[in-house]
Amino acid sequence: MVKWKEEIIIDRDIDKVWLLFQDRSIQKIMPKIHSHELLEGHNDQAGAKHSQSYYEGKQLMSYVVDTKAYTDLPELKERTVEFLMGQSIVVNYAYRLEKLEAGKTRFIYSGFNKGLTASAKMMLLAGSKKSRQATARTFMERVKDEAEKMA
Repeated sequence: MVKWKEEIIIDRDIDKVWLLFQDRSIQKIMPKIHSHELLEGHNDQAGAKHSQSYYEGKQLMSYVVDTKAYTDLPELKERTVEFLMGQSIVVNYAYRLEKLEAGKTRFIYSGFNKGLTASAKMMLLAGSKKSRQATARTFMERVKDEAEKMA
């Protein structure tokens, strides 16, 4: 299993940043996503299931994303999701937003990838920690940039 946890401060109000994690804006922060459609439940609740397709190179991959936790409070907003990739890797990640002083938000991005087969476990362990951190940081910078573009 590989894990990550990174954080960044964004110069925008928590409610503005939270808009980026809603269904209608997801492609702004995840440009590889081709489609994102609600299958079951409500967008703003734990238990929601979404069909999601994304491009990995030229190949279109699809999976069902399960919302495991959802919190939408004035000072704290969080969404944890999980999906099975290729029938061999469980992907779990959480977006946590914490309200700081006026107009600032702490964004914490954490998660794990867990191999279900021996080959998936070896593949995950073969990846570099530095590369995982770079991927997480790139995502977080994209969120920050998109949030700071908002009026």
